[in-house]
Amino acid sequence: MPGLVGTNMPQLLPGAVFFGILAVVAVIVLRARAAKPRLSVFRLALIGVAAAYVIPPSLAFLMGQWAAVSWLPGPPTVTGDQVFIAALVSVFALALQQPGKPPSVPLWAGILIGVAVAAFLPPLLDLATGRYQNASLRADVTHCTRGMTGQVQPREVSNLCDFDIVVGLCMPGEVNPTPCAQAFTIPPGESAVFDPGDARLSSVPGNPNGLTVVACRPPDRPSRWGNVTGRGYRGVCLPPG
Repeated sequence: MPGLVGTNMPQLLPGAVFFGILAVVAVIVLRARAAKPRLSVFRLALIGVAAAYVIPPSLAFLMGQWAAVSWLPGPPTVTGDQVFIAALVSVFALALQQPGKPPSVPLWAGILIGVAVAAFLPPLLDLATGRYQNASLRADVTHCTRGMTGQVQPREVSNLCDFDIVVGLCMPGEVNPTPCAQAFTIPPGESAVFDPGDARLSSVPGNPNGLTVVACRPPDRPSRWGNVTGRGYRGVCLPPG
């Protein structure tokens, strides 16, 4: 259409769709608790779209401001899976009420229950299974590297970012919860040399049990985990241990 060519829509950040859906569900639950009329589908859609565009950058800004204050401890590391668990449990707790009676769980209690479950459930699962679950894994910074991705046998990896990174090369047999034996902290602009031996990069279906590479922010530790298909591996970042 004329006038729309070249128009740039704001880019959605990771997790935007989830926050949009969460906002819609939260509005529905809270209005039901307050015995207010339901909103139209159009209004709920507008709320979801607005939340998807506003909440992720707002959280990123707040975390950045937190990290910039020297006398505060480092901002908490929260994974997307933990946010999902907290939201799901909170919404479920807040939705528990008998028709015609006041809500069984206060708003603050529902939120507190969700946060508590998200904080304590992942480490309990880690302890029970002997390995780290998805909710315990940290985001990688593989985009900070040169010479790691796209290589069949990565040997020299450079750090392109302005902060230290830990790059790990996991050989066959090294899996979560074992960190990569070859893991080096690389300062900005520096490089590290790895020895892949005869191992080649894990790929499906040709070489599912090959080596895996991943970069993490210190103090997170590089490791790897099997793909959901049961073939091949992906690099992951374990929490400090």
